[in-house]
Amino acid sequence: MGALPAHMERLRSHPDIAGEVLRLEYTAMSLNPNAKLYGRKSLLELFDPAQPRDRACLEAFERELDMPWALYHVRRLFLLSEDGRRRPVKRSTERVDVGRPQQLARRLISVSGRHRVEVEHDPVYGRARAWVRPRAQGWPMAEELFTTAPARVIDKQDRNFEQEWDVLISGSAAQLRFA
Repeated sequence: MGALPAHMERLRSHPDIAGEVLRLEYTAMSLNPNAKLYGRKSLLELFDPAQPRDRACLEAFERELDMPWALYHVRRLFLLSEDGRRRPVKRSTERVDVGRPQQLARRLISVSGRHRVEVEHDPVYGRARAWVRPRAQGWPMAEELFTTAPARVIDKQDRNFEQEWDVLISGSAAQLRFA
């Protein structure tokens, strides 16, 4: 963090690179709000739109977001080993649909509303996120969400994820249907 001022100056000197870095962080935070690059603050929070050099970086970020977006189904398992220690988090990310950010956000809001699931919506940049199963306080636990983000994330799932998900959840997970 001590190098942050110099890093910010480099980004301001290269707004196109700053736009790409902002998109990468925004995409990561769409899938996991804890994925901020700078601890408690996101990079996006460090730019001041009232400052011309910062505004250039934010405009580059907006250009980066002008691409197809996807609706993702994201699940995480926070499991314990047999001796009670925390295991590495297991993840599953699946692309459900591709489209424009506003269209996907409307779809997520509509389907979530029918299931009485609240949706977080970022009207400035477009992300929508619905927590089907929010993260609990203690391990073991599962979390599940649907979110929109730039369509740059590939489907991926850790080995044995489905089996361990089924064991922990026992088939009781709320489901949002997008078919």
